Amino acid sequence: MEKETIIIAHIPVLHQGYKKLFESHPEAKELYILGPELVGEYPHLAKDIRQLDAELVKEAIESWKIFDVVEILDKELLVKIADLKPRIVLPNEEVTKGLVEKYLSKIEVLYSPIFLRWDKHNTVTETEINPDRKISREEFDRNIMEMAGKEGEKSTDIWRRIGSILVKDGNIICSAHNIGTPTEQTSMYEGDPRNNFHKGVHLELSTFLHSEAGVVAEMARRGIAVEGADIYVTTYPCAPCAKMIAYSGIKRVFYKNGYGVLDSERILKEKGVEIIRVE
Repeated sequence: MEKETIIIAHIPVLHQGYKKLFESHPEAKELYILGPELVGEYPHLAKDIRQLDAELVKEAIESWKIFDVVEILDKELLVKIADLKPRIVLPNEEVTKGLVEKYLSKIEVLYSPIFLRWDKHNTVTETEINPDRKISREEFDRNIMEMAGKEGEKSTDIWRRIGSILVKDGNIICSAHNIGTPTEQTSMYEGDPRNNFHKGVHLELSTFLHSEAGVVAEMARRGIAVEGADIYVTTYPCAPCAKMIAYSGIKRVFYKNGYGVLDSERILKEKGVEIIRVE
């Protein structure tokens, strides 16, 4: 006999993403919304001022006529569900992962990839970049990327020795590597605050100026527009650099390695910036 499928989710605010989640699992006839008792196990969620009362969310979803049962989930009900051992669909979030680890470790679960909100988990998760199916093996692009690699070797940044080269109308107009501020040697005797955090966390807390910011800053100093230029980066830009590139007028990002965090890929693409991987 096939297991019954149910959905468990933290739903602070209703939007189209949740409807998409529900409709992607028509076999699920029961929805359980995390109530205040379970949400309270994550104190930082109290900072979310958008958060609706769970009862209001329940009433709204019931009006959609998608589920036979919509309930507010507390610990007592969660134990009963665990005893029944259904197949459970959950958003791929920190809250639901913690819930499974603590209460549902012996239950079959399926994490939905549908994006619903920025939580701790997906804010720092590195994701594979989709280069718009554009991969370059052109000799010119390879040569420029090799030059960017050599530029990156000049960096004293122990986290990532990254080089960037700016190209416009087929000509190199600027190159840069991650540089320490206020001097290249500062991190050697003061240390780098990035050393206090894991990769992908608090990208902004560094004494280094990233190579992408370096070339754009240098062009600003010279009074040269980067509109329509290409940037070659040895490692895919971090979220702050991706934002800067998107709004600077640079039209193409060539990269060799790396992953995107936060919404860097979306911002680049929404600003019409092409993403091209060089192999």
